[in-house]
Amino acid sequence: MITTTYRSVKSRGFTLIELLVVIAIIAILAAILFPVFAQARDKARQTSCLSNAKQMGLAAIMYNQDYDETYPLSAGFYPGVSWLNEYYLGIPANWRPGSSQKRINAYGGSWANTLQSYAKNWGVFNCPSGSKYTVGGTWAADYSNPVVPPQSDSYTYNGLLHSFSEAGVNLPTEVPLFWEGNGKANLTGAATSNPALLCDEADFSHPCIYTPSTASCDSTINGQVSSMYLTTGTSWIHSKGAEFVMADGHAKWRLLGASFTPGNGSAPANPAPTDYHVDPSLGYDDQGFSWYYWGFQGQSGQDICHPCLFRPDYNTTDKCW
Repeated sequence: MITTTYRSVKSRGFTLIELLVVIAIIAILAAILFPVFAQARDKARQTSCLSNAKQMGLAAIMYNQDYDETYPLSAGFYPGVSWLNEYYLGIPANWRPGSSQKRINAYGGSWANTLQSYAKNWGVFNCPSGSKYTVGGTWAADYSNPVVPPQSDSYTYNGLLHSFSEAGVNLPTEVPLFWEGNGKANLTGAATSNPALLCDEADFSHPCIYTPSTASCDSTINGQVSSMYLTTGTSWIHSKGAEFVMADGHAKWRLLGASFTPGNGSAPANPAPTDYHVDPSLGYDDQGFSWYYWGFQGQSGQDICHPCLFRPDYNTTDKCW
């Protein structure tokens, strides 16, 4: 007869100290890995954003080929009012209820609507890092009953290239065509130009086209002065930088807010914290919001006619203020 002997085994659980050690290890691993995952996610969004920017550059180049090698209009002309360069521009042109046909036509002539027929996809106008932003004021009431679904846009057009000839751009590899001039924001139903030419004349007595800086900087004459606007969101969209599409169609990332060494022969009299050869803005706060832009003054005056970096006649030896 076989006798089976059973041994009693006493189970042992974690002590409080052991449990706390395990929790501490998990917390340390999370602290190490979560930033890595966040950086990987942000890098993927940056890659997608750069791809979209390249598609926009390609669409602009195709447009130029069809229109005698001239860049798209910043905005269309509203008869009896002015060019709408400084306004929010509906995308698509007819989504806002109550818009007159004149306004729809002016929106239709803007860069985003004209390039859509080449891009074939509104999605390329959006950076996945941006947050949805609805424009306030009279636009706010329009979102509830759109005629057609409004689209959104992250990028802004260099309005100084409004109907400008490709051949007239001095350094097409250095002058921006598009950039993330809204900051980290996707405008719903609206596109903008930043900077924008001031062309307020209500008729065609003077063409709306960029005029190089002069001593006068006369804002009453179309094209002699342009303006640049503050971003809606932070300019530090991707690793403290943003995507730019240059006038020749290629796209690249640029660091914003980097310091430069005074006394290098091209620095202004009062050194500022950014390099005006790559950065549109003079400086940034600790959240990445810019407070003023680099300008280019007239030949002998003190007025600032145009933002420095965006001028078609920009030269790397220029001194900006």
